[in-house]
Parts: sequence; C-alpha cells; structure tokens
Amino acid sequence: MIKYIENPDKTKERPELSREAIRARTAVGDVIAYATNEDKTEQMMYVTGINCNPDTAADDFAVVKGRWHKEGGRLAYHGYQAFKEGEGAITAEQAHDIGVKLAEELWGDRYQVVVATHLNTGHYHNHFVINSVSWVDGKKYVRTKADYWTMRKASDRLCRNAGFHVIDKPSITKGKSYEEWKAEREGRYTIRGRIREDIDYAVMTSMTEAQFIRTMKEMGYSFKFYEEDGKTELKHPGIKPPDAKSYFRFKGLGSDYDLETIKLRIKCKFAPIDTSVLDRKRSYKEWEAPSVDGMTGLQLVYRRYCIRLYSYVSKPRGREYIPMAIREDIAKLDDYIEQLNFLYGSGINDKATADKVLEGYRADLNRLVWKRKDLYARKKWSVDHHRGDVTEACKSEIAETSRMIRELKRKIKLCDRIVVSSDEIMKKAYAPDIKPVDIKPVSIDKGNMRNYRR
Repeated sequence: MIKYIENPDKTKERPELSREAIRARTAVGDVIAYATNEDKTEQMMYVTGINCNPDTAADDFAVVKGRWHKEGGRLAYHGYQAFKEGEGAITAEQAHDIGVKLAEELWGDRYQVVVATHLNTGHYHNHFVINSVSWVDGKKYVRTKADYWTMRKASDRLCRNAGFHVIDKPSITKGKSYEEWKAEREGRYTIRGRIREDIDYAVMTSMTEAQFIRTMKEMGYSFKFYEEDGKTELKHPGIKPPDAKSYFRFKGLGSDYDLETIKLRIKCKFAPIDTSVLDRKRSYKEWEAPSVDGMTGLQLVYRRYCIRLYSYVSKPRGREYIPMAIREDIAKLDDYIEQLNFLYGSGINDKATADKVLEGYRADLNRLVWKRKDLYARKKWSVDHHRGDVTEACKSEIAETSRMIRELKRKIKLCDRIVVSSDEIMKKAYAPDIKPVDIKPVSIDKGNMRNYRR
C-alpha cells in the first residue's frame, strides 16, 4: 500500500522511501482516508488512534513496517461494526466509545489501530484499520475464521454491558478483499471484473464452446481443467489472464461465469456480435491535452501518455478487442490526468524535484496537525469555561485548518503516486503503439469444452 522510485542520493540512507515503502504507505493511506473521512465523522471528532496518531497513521504504520522490513504482503485489515438505528438507538459518543474499547481489547496490546465512527448514514457504525505488522515484535497479524467469532463475542458483550441491542443470529456473508473494496469505491474494475468483461466479449463473438475457448486463448488467456495427470477433471476449473501469476476459479467469478452457465450463454445469446471491450460501463470526461508551452521532463511524458490512452476512449473501435494491459491503464486515465495537472501546476519536472516538494508538504502537514491539536485543546477549555466567543473562533479555525490538511494530504498522495509510477509511465509513453486485436468469429460445426480443454 505504499510506493517510491529510488533517489540515488537517499535510498541507502532512507529505507522508508523505497518503492515498496511508498507503495504500502499510499495504499494504507487510502483506506485510512476513507475510514476517517471528515464528512462522515463530524470533522474527525470521532476518530481515535491506538498506538498511533490518527492524523499521521499511514506514516506511523509505515515506520513499523520499515523497522521490521515487512513492507510487502497484506498491509492492513479493515473491520466494521454497526449498531441498530431508530428510537432508543446508540449515540455517536457511545458508539465510538464501544469501538475504542473493542479495538483495545482485541488488538491494542500488539497492533496499531485507527477507530473511526461514521455518522453519515441512518445508523452509526465503526471502522477499524489495523496495521498488519505488530509494533511489539514485528509479527504479522493472521486473520482466521475464529477471529470473526472472537470479535463478535467481544462486541456483543460490550454492547450488552452498555444496555444496547444485540443481534442473536446474524447472517454471515463472505467479505471483499481490500483491493476489491478499494476498486469498487473508486469506480474501477478489479482483475476479476476485467476477466468477466473478456468472457462477455468472447461469449458474444463465439458461435460454439470450442470457439469461445479459442477466442479467449487469442486474447492471451490460459485454462486449467485437469489435474497434473491430464485425465482427472478438476473440481474447480480455472482461468488465467495474460501475465497473471495464478489461475482464477470460474466459480469465484460470479453466478453467470461458471462453465455450465457460460455454455448456456453461448447457445442462448441474443446480443449482436459488435461489442468492444473498452470499459463500456464508464463514461469519460471530455479532455483536451494542455499546450506543451512551458512543459519539461515528466510533464511532457505524462502529457504524451494521457493522449495515447485518451485516443482509445475518444474514438470508438467497433468490434476491436483492447488488450487487458491497455484497459487497465485506461481505467486509471482520470488519475493520470490529475497527476499531469499537478505536475504542471507545481512545477515538478523530475523525481528529484518531486521528492523535495514532498518533504516540504510533509513538514507543512506536521505543523498543521499540531496546530489543530492545540485548537481542539483550546476549544475544550473554552467550552469548560463557558467562553462562547472563543469556542466559535476555534471552530472556524479548526474547519480552515482541516481543509488545509485535506489539501496537503491530497498533494502528498499525488506526489507518492508520481514518484512510484514515473519510470513505468516513461516506458509506456515511448513504447510502440499497441494495435487493438480484431477477433473474427470462426465457423466450427463440432466441438465442446470437454474435448477442446487440452
């Protein structure tokens, strides 16, 4: 969840600025930013850090990970606790208090946790963001099925002791991974989403099951239907997209994507064979590339690559299939355009400049965080001493300081992304054009998945 591109003058001395460290910090920062969104937590009045400062939790998490050299793998866990709404329901203060007690009991002796109470829906609910690496001994937290029951029992006990409603027989559904949750929140596709999209395309351009498999293979996919002996059929057959490290079970792609349903869809389809796989579910804003006047270095690189990606979405290509690697970056087009605007507006033209700007932003953020803490303390004093004029002045200044903190965090996140992705963008921007593949239906009279699987 945090990234960095090496600065030859600093990487040996500052391991916290490695690519892995910045990649981890960025991803952890995203989920913490969601959990502590000020629009949902009443200006962060209901956010608590356990073994960390909630204002700088992403950096605090990263320091612990760096200390134990564990910037990779699963980076954090995101938990959730909801309370009944309606008459006699729990208050925001009570909900937050129970959430803090729960976090302290379950994780407080070993892990850093951010607890945030959201107030923007019909019922109050707590979010928990837990660092995967222990600050005590560096051991990683491993979540098991038993942890759900432990958390439920502790939550129920705390609620009963406080006199609040408890659901005796809750339904249990499978949760989403962090990447799936994050992608849905940002309107992006997960890799499973792109696989489903490619299957939809192959179904609509195939007349038989054998042609479906041939079409998927032309798109770079591999199939796994048998055990290693080549004879015993797998209980859960899989599919592997281009450049992926492992197979995905058809069963895990959704109810419309198991093999039997795919066969039925091929036979019964009614959609015309003229679809284009190009993030059809997204609508892209009209965009005009800025002038090159005054642009240098990374600014020109980002401009070139944004133009290349935008050409795919601005000119419909009928039945042409856009390779998955290109579609993955097309889904990030809005982010790349935002980074380009930031580069140009901030005068950043190389990674070294970005690093200096980033250090300045972090210093400013630290100063503002401490300023807001002082303001909260002053506000509390004014409330205790019935100084309404001071209270109102503090509220106003807290709101403005919080706005400045949000803006700085946004800029820091942009800098992190630029520092991490700039080398890759450079390669892609000046790589040869990738031509869309026009996959034409082939007439096959016989054949089915069983005899074509090998």
